[in-house]
Amino acid sequence: MFASPISSGDASLFTDGKTLIRSLYKDIKEAQSFIYIHFFIIRDDAVSKEFFAILQEKAEQGVDVKLSVDAIGGNDITKSMIRRLEKSGVQFAKSRPLAYRHFFYRLNHRNHRKIAVIDGKVSYIGGFNIGEEYLGNDPRFGYWRDYHVRLSGSGSREITKQFLKDWKEDTGKTVQPLITKIQDTGSDRYQFVFSTGDDLEKKIIGMINHAKSSIMIATPYFIPTDELMKSLLASLKRGVKVELLIPDKPDYWYTKPPSYPRTKKLLKKGAVIYLYREGFFHGKVMVIDNELADIGTANWDKRSFFINDEANCLIYSKLFISETKKELRKDFSSSRILTEDMYDKIPFWERLLEHTPEWIYELF
Repeated sequence: MFASPISSGDASLFTDGKTLIRSLYKDIKEAQSFIYIHFFIIRDDAVSKEFFAILQEKAEQGVDVKLSVDAIGGNDITKSMIRRLEKSGVQFAKSRPLAYRHFFYRLNHRNHRKIAVIDGKVSYIGGFNIGEEYLGNDPRFGYWRDYHVRLSGSGSREITKQFLKDWKEDTGKTVQPLITKIQDTGSDRYQFVFSTGDDLEKKIIGMINHAKSSIMIATPYFIPTDELMKSLLASLKRGVKVELLIPDKPDYWYTKPPSYPRTKKLLKKGAVIYLYREGFFHGKVMVIDNELADIGTANWDKRSFFINDEANCLIYSKLFISETKKELRKDFSSSRILTEDMYDKIPFWERLLEHTPEWIYELF
């Protein structure tokens, strides 16, 4: 795990995919030097085609455009699409490709980051990917609620370095980051945490253990480790208010039953648990007191803690933290509160899966 130095700049929060895409496209169109982007998922649909067209236009203008996507998450992208990108000058890579050697490790080791950096001045990090569903256009999910951050300031150099480090791992090509002097003119203090199956759990436990009054967590998948559960239960015992938001209807049915024993324990010890109902909730957010907002790509499961490549941003600005808490309160109001008697209404087949052996659900 690598934690970058603390930088200053301007941090802007996005919770709606359409607003985020407009901002990202604007920054891409204004790029003068380079555009480096990685997403975990890029679909083959109208949204991705527009995204590709903008990148192709910038590459044809002479801007250094590098685009990568996780090899599994980018499965929709065809060879003909890649050829069109490369013909225009876009450099493309599928991240963490599969191979016969160490096949099962490679299959599970995914690049789950969603990061973008433009000219080393502006960067993006968060939960959104590229596709119709992330703009709320897929009827299977309905409204898509997520959290993503746009950042200015010298901290964007750290995103540049991490992207090029991943690029070298995926392509074998070393690219020296362009050194640009960026003034830290904004008032939002932030740092990045990049993890690759290491120490992320300890970092989160450390943040939780420092909480004095409140912990707010929102995640699409809540299957924490035993150590994280101990930390949350200990926080409740010392009087810290713990609020947790998870989707009422998950995107993958098998992620819900393993969470029941954990949410039940927290509920009995006084945690308030919200089940988001307005659409699908995909954000990865944690707010500690009025001191820290953590927004990024890591879910609350062992895959994110111990296997995937993840990227999170820790923001220490009081104003940004206040804004994040305000958005979370909106999400709480769009939820129903979990109660103990609701467990009695769980379907029988879900009860059977409640105690699924960890080695099974960790594969997913």
